[in-house]
Amino acid sequence: MKKEMGAKTFKLMIAGLFAISATIVPVTASFAAGEALGTKCTTEGESTGTKSTSLVCKENKSGRLVWAKVKLSDSNLSPIKPLRAPRGSIEFWHWRAEDKAIFDKIIADFQDLNPGVKVTQVISNSSDYTNTALNKVQSNPKAAVVTTFRGSQFNQAATAGLLKDLSNEQFAKRNVIKSMMGAGQYKGKQLGIPYQSLFNNPVYNIEIFKKEGWKLPKKFSDWISYCKTAKAAGYVPMAWMGAFRPQALQIINSSLMNTASTDAQLNAQIAAIDTGKDAITIKWVKDMAEKYADLRDAGCFPDNPKGVTEAAGNTLFATGKSPILPTGSFSMGGIVKLNEKMDGNMGLTGFNFTDDVNARYTGITNNTFILGINSKAGRTEQRIARAFISYLVNGEVATAYANGTKQHVTVLDVEYTDSNLRNTASIMSERLVLAPRFTFLNQGVRDILEDALIAIVGGETVDKALEEGAKLIKQKLG
Repeated sequence: MKKEMGAKTFKLMIAGLFAISATIVPVTASFAAGEALGTKCTTEGESTGTKSTSLVCKENKSGRLVWAKVKLSDSNLSPIKPLRAPRGSIEFWHWRAEDKAIFDKIIADFQDLNPGVKVTQVISNSSDYTNTALNKVQSNPKAAVVTTFRGSQFNQAATAGLLKDLSNEQFAKRNVIKSMMGAGQYKGKQLGIPYQSLFNNPVYNIEIFKKEGWKLPKKFSDWISYCKTAKAAGYVPMAWMGAFRPQALQIINSSLMNTASTDAQLNAQIAAIDTGKDAITIKWVKDMAEKYADLRDAGCFPDNPKGVTEAAGNTLFATGKSPILPTGSFSMGGIVKLNEKMDGNMGLTGFNFTDDVNARYTGITNNTFILGINSKAGRTEQRIARAFISYLVNGEVATAYANGTKQHVTVLDVEYTDSNLRNTASIMSERLVLAPRFTFLNQGVRDILEDALIAIVGGETVDKALEEGAKLIKQKLG
């Protein structure tokens, strides 16, 4: 990363103590954005990005802020170069027609590096891919590289033994960001590599925070203080859109992420609600719901919050009337279309619903477009697929894909040239949990819980909203 680009655009003050396993080794060499490992820094939370040499400004054992190495991969080793492929042909199955041109160029370069190799894209629309792709590839030895959606489709492929184990592959250990890999894991094995990263974290207006001299909130009480301060200054603290459940409850990911001491416990808690074993009046849900009431009482949300549409919420943020849009990275493109001056003026921050700055998680990721090798493909085809995936997770190749599609990726040593991708890239050095909202398997149950939280934001008491929601869930589950 070039010094002139990194220091100004790659740094993001991260909301929470960081994420990551960091070690301090005093040397004089410059890294990433030009800072020197082990030397003094001034703003805890600033990150130099997501390169294999990235640093983070962190307090050491002596209480001094210094630049420390970020361990983002599964090892401390540098990423490996792409593997070579034997001669032959394979098919690359996916659903992203909008990426075809980018992949055509990537494939052409891969073929030039590997004479005698041919890779053909087989693209379906997302609905057809969900319904038929796995059945088709099982009987097709050429369908060597297959992609799966996060959740049920990946689990279906894993259960059927369709995906080859990549756990011991060096490109899986050294070229990708460890915290992003959970969506491709099954029973302790890395069966796929999620290639794309979405971030269900609040988007903030960099210019407003700089102008007002505000620091990004690190803990829940900071969020309460921020809301009161922003409201007093004439802003709508959060452009929350209560009339559109899918976006209104993006923040449920943040409110869920630290409600349990382990991932297994969190999954079990959600499953108990999902199946009706526990009612949403249970203490852990009530404690979470009370935080929504606290945010409401602090003036965090717009007036008449249940009546704010997605369009209205986006407009509040795009026009600078609200400094924070509590949705995620996927909203940024639409915001720029509303106001081109917002291009390059957006950052991402975690939303900590606890006052523990050392909480297990400080942010949300949702990783998808999972790259896998079809275990039913021929032996030569699997070798080509292995080389092709190692090529896709090379920093330079992933850079081309990311900027060409305006999409964050899970790969180390990526240079984001798109200004919005650059400004938000350091969210990857947070302690990220895979979006727990999508752990719910019963959409109807999740909708009722989310409606109860929306009702609380709209002024309903916590007890009444949860009790009424619990009755509806009981009726739905019979």
